[in-house]
Amino acid sequence: MTAVLRRTLAVERQPLIGWTAGIALLVLVTAGSWPAVRDSGAQLDAVMENMPAALTAFLGEGIASFSAAGIVGSRLFGSIGLAVFIAFGVSRGSRAVAGEEAAGTLELLVTQPISRTSIAVDKVVAALGTLAGLVVVQQVLLLVMMPLVGLDFAVGNVVAASIGLYVVSAVFGMLAFAIGAATGNRQLAVGVGAGVAGGMFLLNGLGALIEELRPLADLTPFHHFDGTLVLSRGVAVVPMLVMAALTVLLTAAGILIFDRRDLS
Repeated sequence: MTAVLRRTLAVERQPLIGWTAGIALLVLVTAGSWPAVRDSGAQLDAVMENMPAALTAFLGEGIASFSAAGIVGSRLFGSIGLAVFIAFGVSRGSRAVAGEEAAGTLELLVTQPISRTSIAVDKVVAALGTLAGLVVVQQVLLLVMMPLVGLDFAVGNVVAASIGLYVVSAVFGMLAFAIGAATGNRQLAVGVGAGVAGGMFLLNGLGALIEELRPLADLTPFHHFDGTLVLSRGVAVVPMLVMAALTVLLTAAGILIFDRRDLS
């Protein structure tokens, strides 16, 4: 482990504890409340059936029918869970380079006998590695809770949902990294990363309601990763590979721009 990576992980240790506790609480509350939710199935099923099409479009197709996969999936892999993981990815991506620059430590860091490329790579490894760690925590806790509360999701679907969650979050995280590496402005990096994610989520919902927007909505990550369906249907492989490739391209662009940018 390099000195830069070790230092970055040390700085991230305390914030990561908080994020991990939050994810653990989300899983425990979501899965732990399923027996009570299931016992109220008749009433909730009626609510789901009468849910307006506009609300269903934004919450996810699977939420329209009362099921364990739709209810639990919407909390952990859609809506709250998806927002939390994207927020984590964007925050870590923006901190990778722009955070050091805002803190006034980047100049000292680049004067060390380490190439800028190595610095950027270590920062990306820390950001994507901690994101992966959080996804694994959620996946493991869900798998442990499932037999305790009567959930019978296929293990393969849980793994696929976790991989999809990671890939979608990583795309926006590396977008924030690239913006931060190019500008040195963390606020701008956060704004662009979160703004693009929010805009695409809105576009995906509107695409289900407005025919003219549907071709554009089909290009968003949220069209291909519906948290309310992944625990029952899994995920499509090709869109995940495309998003993974886009993550790599954004990462490479950020590293290349940072390596060539004038920091004076």
